[in-house]
Amino acid sequence: MGQAMTDHTPDFTQLDDSALISRRAEMRAELERLPPHSAGRDALSRAYDASTEEIDDRARKAWTHASQGER
Repeated sequence: MGQAMTDHTPDFTQLDDSALISRRAEMRAELERLPPHSAGRDALSRAYDASTEEIDDRARKAWTHASQGER
């Protein structure tokens, strides 16, 4: 993780599904390790939330396509 993770929210749209899930797991592990009010936790939490939004968007698109009979 390190400082680079806390400087800005990554563009998760550029990651494939596998990389996104892996990155999210790394962030989650780091969030669980960090004390509640430690430096960088807020930024990491925002990045984690952004990864959740990206996963939700991808799932929504997949379900929409599936429900319309598209592949």
